Amino acid sequence: MFGASAGLLALAYVQGSTSRLQRVPAPAPPAPAAPPASEDTRFGLSEAKRRDVYQEILRAEDHAQVEADRRFPPPDPSASSDRWQRYSETREQFRRQADEEDKAAIAARHALTTEQLTAIAAEGLQQNWPRPPRRSLR
Repeated sequence: MFGASAGLLALAYVQGSTSRLQRVPAPAPPAPAAPPASEDTRFGLSEAKRRDVYQEILRAEDHAQVEADRRFPPPDPSASSDRWQRYSETREQFRRQADEEDKAAIAARHALTTEQLTAIAAEGLQQNWPRPPRRSLR
C-alpha cells in the first residue's frame, strides 16, 4: 500500500514539476497592424510624389537628348552614308548611356528600382500626367 501511494505521490510530483518547467511564457501581443495603404500609394510613394518622379524621368530623357545633340552635331549634309551611320550609332549610344545614368540617379534618390521607374513612367503616360517644358539648344 505504501508503495502504491508513494508511487502516485512521486508521479504527481514529477508531473507537477515538469508541467511547471514546460510552461511557456505568454506570447507577445501582435504588432499593431500597419494602416492600409491608400489606393494612390505605390512603391511607397503617393501619387503626387510619383508625379514628381515622372517629371524627373522626362527631364532626364530630355537632358540626354540635348546632351547628345550638343556633343554630336550632325555631319555635313553631303557626308557619306557611312559617316551618317557612324554618327547616328555614336550619338544614340551616348544618348542611351546618359539616359540610363540619369535614371539610375533618380532611382537611387527615391529608393526605387529601374522597373519601378518604368512603371511610374507608364502610369504617367497612361494617366496623361503633364510633362515639364522641353529643353532645347535653340
